[in-house]
Amino acid sequence: MKAQHGEFIGPRAPFGYQKSNENPNHLVLDPVAAVIVRKIFEMAASGTGVTSIVRYLNEQSLPTPIQHARAQGLNGNFDDGNGSWNSRSVKYILTNRTYTGVLVQGKEKRVAESTHEALVESTAFDAIQKAFQARAYNVAPQGQSADNILKSKVICGCCGGKMQRKRGTNHADWYFFTCITKNRLGADKCTGMYTREEDVLRAIYRQLKAYVNEHYITNSEYKQKIQEYTEQIAELAQRKTAVWINAMEHYEKYVQGEISKEEFRTVQDIANQAKEALIQATEGKAAYEKQYLMFRKLLSASNKDIPLSEIMDCIEKVVVDGGGMFVVKWYMN
Repeated sequence: MKAQHGEFIGPRAPFGYQKSNENPNHLVLDPVAAVIVRKIFEMAASGTGVTSIVRYLNEQSLPTPIQHARAQGLNGNFDDGNGSWNSRSVKYILTNRTYTGVLVQGKEKRVAESTHEALVESTAFDAIQKAFQARAYNVAPQGQSADNILKSKVICGCCGGKMQRKRGTNHADWYFFTCITKNRLGADKCTGMYTREEDVLRAIYRQLKAYVNEHYITNSEYKQKIQEYTEQIAELAQRKTAVWINAMEHYEKYVQGEISKEEFRTVQDIANQAKEALIQATEGKAAYEKQYLMFRKLLSASNKDIPLSEIMDCIEKVVVDGGGMFVVKWYMN
């Protein structure tokens, strides 16, 4: 009956609220926790991923819900965790409709609106929920996308042809890829591969996680490698300058007839080798920087901070074999 009338019936107020002293069944804002909750929703609404939000909360040393509750006098056998924010805690807040000023309680899930002050607008809350749905496997809502982000990348494992994307029957809100070689050239040319788009996207996500783990580059490793390249380039640049000055001096001697053409060419070859070594080191550094930037993008996608659509430039192709097997070929391989 209390839930039906919009009274809070839970044993503890959600993080961001506290029970009113005048009426324990009414929620009022917690002046400390409410600020943190608003910040979490503000970051999520601006497109910040859960992982980044967790990192921000921990970097700012903001109290977790259990830490705050303990500070407010909570006693009992509760799991205090490791003292840090985690994705589960943030996701729980971002999916709790209580923060919109609505109470959904009891086994019957009775809904009562405008029972307490909201910490996030309903429109913003709903947008965040849609984003979560879209990024459950980094795909669009209902697992599909109106845009063909995999255009020309899904390859038939039987004939090697590009598979065509088609919409489900009766304009259903799902898509699939099919190879039409069988229809055009006959069953002896291709068995006619077929797969749902959602299955392809899920396979990409699974293999992305494995690829990132296998090719992981830590920040310290990156900085050390760049430092090595920088020092090598500086040494090679100094050597190039010295040998080219020497080559010019020998050229003057050659022109004046003091040395032979073969002697000059020997010195010139050394100068060209020094120049080539510098070019290779410079290009190596640039390639490694590009590789690291691509890795960071793949890492963000594996953490679901960005959608899969933003890493399509990292995928060469997705080969569809029989038995529901997929092989993702990455450009970084």
